Amino acid sequence: MSLAISIRKRATARSSFTRTANVLKEELNEVEPDKSVLDDKFIKLQTVNTELKTYDSVILDLMIAAEVPDDDLNNEVISCEEYLDEFISLSRRIKEKTDNSDLNISIRSKTDSSISACNDKRYKLPKIQIKKFDGHLLSYLSFWGQFKKIHEDKNLDDVDKFHYLAQSMLPGTRAYELIESYPLTSENYPKVISAFTERFGNQEILTEIYVRELLKLIIQNVHSQGKDKLPLMTLFDKIESHIRALESLGVNQNSNAAWLFPMVESCLSAELIRVWQRSVLFNAKGPRLSNLLEFLRKEVEGEQRVKLARSGFDISPSSREEHPKESKLKNKKPFMSAASLVATKEINCVFCGKSHESKECF
Repeated sequence: MSLAISIRKRATARSSFTRTANVLKEELNEVEPDKSVLDDKFIKLQTVNTELKTYDSVILDLMIAAEVPDDDLNNEVISCEEYLDEFISLSRRIKEKTDNSDLNISIRSKTDSSISACNDKRYKLPKIQIKKFDGHLLSYLSFWGQFKKIHEDKNLDDVDKFHYLAQSMLPGTRAYELIESYPLTSENYPKVISAFTERFGNQEILTEIYVRELLKLIIQNVHSQGKDKLPLMTLFDKIESHIRALESLGVNQNSNAAWLFPMVESCLSAELIRVWQRSVLFNAKGPRLSNLLEFLRKEVEGEQRVKLARSGFDISPSSREEHPKESKLKNKKPFMSAASLVATKEINCVFCGKSHESKECF
């Protein structure tokens, strides 16, 4: 991590520290401060202070490695001590203002509840990491589905949300350049979210893109032959994925079946269309598109069962047709030539009965 990036990250942490400290000061100035507010905010201040210590240590090491002048190093240390002094001062004031026993009881109760919760869960869930956004419009829906939880979290400050958004961008992409063009402040967060959704989350453009993806499947299946054709399982997964994406954009499959149904049907091969027209679902009641998708789902399940049955007994057409000539040759009896018959025949002399030709007997 570079020195400039570390300083920017610490700046956001310091802003959070200052805001939390100001809330604590205002509450401490009250005649009867709210103990629950002091408790919650002090726990947050402790967390931010620990984060600041980490950044301070990293920045100091990077400055020493960069051979920064001693005056700059001293100024850096003084700056770090100011936040440490502020933390110590607030800690002392909170202890003086509140009843230590009550505060300790509340903290202990939270600790005990967290321990009991950990005992109930005897397994450790993997850490969820937000997939970085690569700037492609087709990736927007899946990315926003993850980041939306952070965006709507009322307990997070806007500057923290901005920080998470910047971390979720893949470096070198258009999205990364867009986010980096805004200074990392809480005032700019609504602006950068608005610009981000306008650039990558435009519903009309996304709808057109997914419709074009369906058209690509039609063209690909029409022009492809033999091995180039998509397997039924892959084709069904892609069709269902695009339709679900359109539904999340407000394009309901039932109300838009008039144009979605012929597009999906055109993705199928001629043989599969004939099977579909002979199936019970073709004339069944209900939306035609839903019936077609149900038919495709059953066809995929049937194909999987056939593969499972063949693999279970090691039966496959390729294994039988791999070397047909070799199997025929194995069943044939060996062919003996005249030369081999002559060569293998025993030679005896007619005069003496020994194993040599008669003309050589003398």
